[in-house]
Amino acid sequence: MQEEFVPYHQHLLMKIWIQNPPKEVEVLNKWFVDLVHKVKMEVVAGPTSVYVNYPGNEGLTGTVTLATSHASIHIWDRYNPPMAQFDIYSCKCFTLEDVLEQFEPWGIVKIEWVMIDRNESPAITNQGVWTPQLQYVNENS
Repeated sequence: MQEEFVPYHQHLLMKIWIQNPPKEVEVLNKWFVDLVHKVKMEVVAGPTSVYVNYPGNEGLTGTVTLATSHASIHIWDRYNPPMAQFDIYSCKCFTLEDVLEQFEPWGIVKIEWVMIDRNESPAITNQGVWTPQLQYVNENS
């Protein structure tokens, strides 16, 4: 008997400052696949990534379509320090900690995040800051 899937709509938005941003499409695409496996989801299309050379917006941008929704990122590799904007929306539960771990190889300087419950009216359920020095600071505590 197949287990019934009950959607739980959550959306994580992150702004991340990093030391070692990926600069190759293949590296970012592998990162997306690893992320999807880490959060126990399934890729149904992509990942698709490209390097953007638009002045002031230089960096990798990419998306991956999940059976339960999507994840996307844009990395500004010429900022000092480099910065990324990332989001993952899913109707399957995932943890903030699993997503944070995926950024560790990039040399995290600081991460700010907001987790949004989108089941009824959108509501922030968790937000905070993470740095190697502070570790996890939950602003809802």
